[in-house]
Formats: sequence, structure tokens, C-alpha cells
Amino acid sequence: MALEQAAGTEIALNVTRTRVTILVFNLTIISVMLSILNAAHSTSIEHLFTTHLTSFAALFVSFCLTIFGLFWLLHSQTWDAQGLSRPRPFTFGSITTYLALSHTITAFMHEYLLRFGSLEPGTTDSVRTIVPTVVFDNPVFLILLVMGGGVWLLTTYIAPLAAAVKGSACGDRLWIFVGYYFALQVPIYWVYARAWHLQYVSTEQPMNMLSLFALQFIQPLLWFR
Repeated sequence: MALEQAAGTEIALNVTRTRVTILVFNLTIISVMLSILNAAHSTSIEHLFTTHLTSFAALFVSFCLTIFGLFWLLHSQTWDAQGLSRPRPFTFGSITTYLALSHTITAFMHEYLLRFGSLEPGTTDSVRTIVPTVVFDNPVFLILLVMGGGVWLLTTYIAPLAAAVKGSACGDRLWIFVGYYFALQVPIYWVYARAWHLQYVSTEQPMNMLSLFALQFIQPLLWFR
């Protein structure tokens, strides 16, 4: 049958379809968020840039990763009657899928915090992040942030690692997928660090870009600073 996994290591067609569906759904979320941002600040491009630079960067990254993930998943399919997927490109596609979701969560959480007044562009702190009293004086808000951090952790580290381990079980070495993961994340997080620096750090105040870059790997801590 076409949907049954082959005797070798090919991936069943319905598994690939599931990931493609997730990526298409992620594109829908990106489109909705961009529409909301543009509608909310259509009269002030400068305000849109200074207030939502990090969100736009995350949405752009998520869009690119979504298209990249679709490429890997479509490329993984064999050109035969069954159309099963080859393990290595499928694993690359799975890792990319989870990272695309992760960066969509980053954009959503940034906008969520802005709406609640926790992130305040225009202050003079070295990194203008969450006002602690807003978080810890509101248990409901704190619970929601913890839930968001848990989902971010799942899609950023746990799910990609699980996909890499499954991929390595098909004959590839784990370091290939780990290297691919960091080849994507390192330049992306450097872009995020620059965006945070431009948006939340005063031009008169020096900031260690390396520290800000390292914090991108543990973004929920930025939400609680």
C-alpha cells in the first residue's frame, strides 16, 4: 500500500503530509499576525519599526523557515508510485518545521508582552524587557508566561532533538542534524540580538552583544527580566 512504510527506512507518506499541513498552518498564523500589525499601525511606519522590530524579525525568520521546511519535505519524497520520503531530507524538514513554529511563538510572545505593557520601548535600561512587578503581581499573567516558555522550550529544543535522534536511528550520524540545527539558529539569534539591541538599548549606553546573543538561546529569561 502507498501509505505503508517500506521495508527499508523510507518514511510513510501520511507522516510527511502531517508536517506539510503544520507548515501551511504556520503560514496562516504568520499572515494573520502581519495583517494585525499592519492594521494597528498603518499610519506610522516609524512607530511600527521601532515598536515591533523584534516581532517582524521573528515573523520573517519563521516565514523563511516554513518555506525551507516545505522544500525539505517535498524534496524528501521519492519519485515512484508510493512517494515515500527519504530519512535524511525528511529529518532536516522536521527540524526546520519545529524551528519555524518556535520563531512564530517568539513573535507571538513579544506582541503579547507589548499588549500587556511589560515591554517598554523607549526606556534607558540596557535591555528594556519585562517589568518584574507586572509579572509577579499577576498570577494569571505569570502562569500564561510559564506556559508560553514551556511551549517555546518544546519546539526549540526537545522536538528538534527528538527528530534528530529518530533520523540518526535510520543510519545517519546525530552530529549531522545537530550541526544543521546550529547552522540555522546561530545566525538567526545573532539577527535577534541586533534587533533587540536596536529596539530596547539606548544608543548612548554600551551593550555586550555577545551576552545579548547568548540570551537568545534562553529567550524565556528575557521575558522575565
